[in-house]
Amino acid sequence: MIFRRRTKRDEVTRHRPKCSFCGKQQGERGVKLIAGSGVFICSECISLANEMLWGHNPPPAPASP
Repeated sequence: MIFRRRTKRDEVTRHRPKCSFCGKQQGERGVKLIAGSGVFICSECISLANEMLWGHNPPPAPASP
């Protein structure tokens, strides 16, 4: 996937999207990007965020009968 961006001189430049958090480009070492509203996040940053969230807020243990 390649995106086009207009410059100040009204020229169109093409760039490969990259993760807004770590800067990795799609396809780099199997990285997949998920597009948001003007930003991208890679699968590795999503995994890291999930680890941080679950590590600080583990799911509640089921109540024992």
